[in-house]
Amino acid sequence: MGAIVADSYINKQNRPYAFLVGDSAHAFPPSGGFGMNTGIGDSFNLAHKLACHDCHGDVLRNYDNERRYVGNLTKELALINYQKSL
Repeated sequence: MGAIVADSYINKQNRPYAFLVGDSAHAFPPSGGFGMNTGIGDSFNLAHKLACHDCHGDVLRNYDNERRYVGNLTKELALINYQKSL
């Protein structure tokens, strides 16, 4: 059983940018419900940033660092949880 997190949650090659959320950004073992919960967190974080009308451009650029950190941390926790379930 493996887990993977995207190298970047933002595709900056074309405008408008493409943002990855949920299963397009990460895949975890099914034990523990980490994938769905992390995907909901991704969606909430991105929606909050997109709705911020008074914010400067760095807010959207921070999405990648914030959520990739959570994705990598969750990946490790999901793998530990999977090993414990064996």
